Order: sequence, then C-alpha cells, then structure tokens
Amino acid sequence: MIRKAAAIACLLLAAACGGNANTSGTTDPEATGSDMRTMTEDEAAQRAEEHIKKAVAALPEKPTLTLLRADSAECLDPTDNGPRGRYEVSRSYWLDNLPEGRNAEFVDALHEYWTTSNFRVLTDKRDAHDRFVSVESNDDAFRMSVKESVEGHLSLGASSPCVWPDGTPPDEVDG
Repeated sequence: MIRKAAAIACLLLAAACGGNANTSGTTDPEATGSDMRTMTEDEAAQRAEEHIKKAVAALPEKPTLTLLRADSAECLDPTDNGPRGRYEVSRSYWLDNLPEGRNAEFVDALHEYWTTSNFRVLTDKRDAHDRFVSVESNDDAFRMSVKESVEGHLSLGASSPCVWPDGTPPDEVDG
C-alpha cells in the first residue's frame, strides 16, 4: 500500500512540476484553441512506454518491470493555458529485482541518461533518503520521474503533455 501511494505521489509531483512549461503536446507550436493538434491518447501511451524502455536500458542492471499505473486523466488546469478536454497519459512501473543497496547508483544512472538525452531536470533530490528526480523532455514535453519508496523500492514513471483523445479538438472547445 505504501509502495503504491509513494509512486502515485511521485507521478503527481512530476506532473505538477514545471510551472508554465509548454506542455501542450502540439505538433504545431503556433497552433492554439481549436487549431491545436496533438498526438492521440494511444500515441501518447506508446511514447510513454518508449521513454520508459529507453530509460531502463540506461540502467547498469536490468530490472523486472511491474506495472503500477496505466491511465489517463483530464487536464483540468492545464499549465499551458490551453483548452480543457485534453488528457494526460501516464505509465509507471516498479523496478523490481534490482540488487539491494544500489538505488543511488540506479538513480544516478537515470539522471545521467536524462541529462545527456535532452531532458531538463525539474527536481533533483538524489541525496534525500527517499530519492526523487523528475525531468521533462525538451523534444516532446513528456515528463519522467524516478522515486524511491520508504521501503527502498524504485518506481519509474512517464506522463504526456495534455493531448486530445483523438489528436484533434472537438468542434466546441471550452478554454
């Protein structure tokens, strides 16, 4: 139970970090309102999985990924000031079967991967007893985070910017 609460808190914090960053997920940076096109929810889920696979590949040991969360939630207060009706797609996994006592090494490896792969660091608490790092991709505005639970388990998550379910806004958009 504590593991799940810690991972959910990690994803919520990663989603909340970044303030007014451009997280629209648009394919056209000049588009606004009803002209704004995004990837679809399915494409966002695929991209989140790709980000997770690439991050896991950077670890010095290969964990077993145990799905913790796979969902989407409406962006009720989008940080990009865009219209409502879009969704943030999230995926998170426990990084199971990693050697005990090496979490600092694994979190450092993820930090190194992200900082050399065009991600910007939003939060860096690698020195805390409950390690936490959150980042945002400069390429596609996806956010990722790694969090150590109080029991010493690591979770890794990725979340999309706000996207339209089918990639295009409905005819009537409330902003």
